[in-house]
Amino acid sequence: MTPEFLRRYYILRVISNPKVYGIEKNGYVPLEDLQNALDQLRVNNIDDPLYDKLNQFSQKTIKRDLEKIKSYFQTIILHKRNYGYFLEGYEMTDGLKEVYEKTELYLLHHHAHSWKDHVTTARSSLSVYIDLVPLIQAIELQVLVEITYHGWYDDNGFETITGFFQPLHIKEINKAWYLIAHNDKYGIYAFCLDDRIKSLNITNHQVKNPISFNPKQYFKNAIGILKTDIKVEWIYIQVANHHFKYLESNPLHHSQEIVKRPKAAETESLDYKNANIWGEIRIYIEPNYEFLMEILKYNLWVKVVSPTHVKSYVKNHLEYMINYY
Repeated sequence: MTPEFLRRYYILRVISNPKVYGIEKNGYVPLEDLQNALDQLRVNNIDDPLYDKLNQFSQKTIKRDLEKIKSYFQTIILHKRNYGYFLEGYEMTDGLKEVYEKTELYLLHHHAHSWKDHVTTARSSLSVYIDLVPLIQAIELQVLVEITYHGWYDDNGFETITGFFQPLHIKEINKAWYLIAHNDKYGIYAFCLDDRIKSLNITNHQVKNPISFNPKQYFKNAIGILKTDIKVEWIYIQVANHHFKYLESNPLHHSQEIVKRPKAAETESLDYKNANIWGEIRIYIEPNYEFLMEILKYNLWVKVVSPTHVKSYVKNHLEYMINYY
């Protein structure tokens, strides 16, 4: 990230949500208010060189930045005389949301030491043998990586895998990082980048016959990292009203659809025998082990209602658990 990128990022942030920065002018952001907001951000981070160019905000510089924002963020910022800047037909696209999220995560890591008293982040299980930057470059350049991986029980029964792989994609999920890689022997394999990685060396050898990989398509019907031969189908899940709002804001899966909302959307207590507190959603996925773990995470607040075999799958695991006690 460069100081110029950060300045343009904050110009977009201020204009797209001016109230957060104390600007209440009916959605418009006058140049002076924009300059003051950027200057305050610079003052708040006075010793940080990443923020050095936030106080370069002449009208000419802002005009150039708006062209860069239009090109990079695919977002058009207009200016109305005597009112200020505003966004044309502002809509939070998936691409823009991703840029916001990744930039904010980067800034959290960038400020990790100075913000440690204010922000607690989840501990990552990333192995000490992993350096993500050159690994990402290996994916871009399509060079082979040599991996020695000693699996646990879930990895084909403690198997040790050694070989050269084409790195395809890196995915973070549930506080763990995974490298999706391919060779002829194992096909596409998900390596957890934790202590199971015994060595990972990036070579200078180009992949001879590289395969293409589309992560969105590959993980389309997965709820986590696992890809199985289980049939993909619609899973219907009832959700108690208190948690319905949470799953509406934080879907179980990108395919999630609302089938029906709870008739009693607001109740002071949860009476699970009251049919009116239950709403229903559905998701189109492989009902595999990761799906089971996700459902169990939500405790009493969700229940699988169909298909019958998936409902039985969850029920059988719950019965095993009850027998422990």
